[in-house]
Amino acid sequence: IELYPDISPKAVERFKILIEQKMYDGSAFYKVVENTLVQAGDLEFGNIENLNYAQIGTGKSGMGSFKSELSDDFEFTSGSVAFARKDKFDTEDSEFFIILKDIPIYQGEYTPIGKVIYGMEAISKIKSGNKSVYVLRPDYIKSFKFNLNSL
Repeated sequence: IELYPDISPKAVERFKILIEQKMYDGSAFYKVVENTLVQAGDLEFGNIENLNYAQIGTGKSGMGSFKSELSDDFEFTSGSVAFARKDKFDTEDSEFFIILKDIPIYQGEYTPIGKVIYGMEAISKIKSGNKSVYVLRPDYIKSFKFNLNSL
């Protein structure tokens, strides 16, 4: 994932901290809309070792929510990565999604983090749910780390 701190500096900083502290390791891709998006990052209820299906998607990182960093210039094309939020702005915390197709209506609605530059084939193979967007026995992030050559 190529990060865009020029567009969303606080969001990118939060994302980097969560990766550096290995908080995303074990995070389940619990929300998967086939051929549309994958979502992970519920650090409280969405870890593969302790999934709580009754509360997944409502968990927090313990770092608090932050102000939305919206961009009218960032285009939500396939591979875009952004922070998920509740129904209101300024509620981003740790959950993020990756879109698998262009979704122009997300422009100016979600805080962008960056774009996947390698590995979309793997992301498109993440297990989706059968009858709902929530996935039973989901795929998960085994390890999330930086390529030190890119920092």
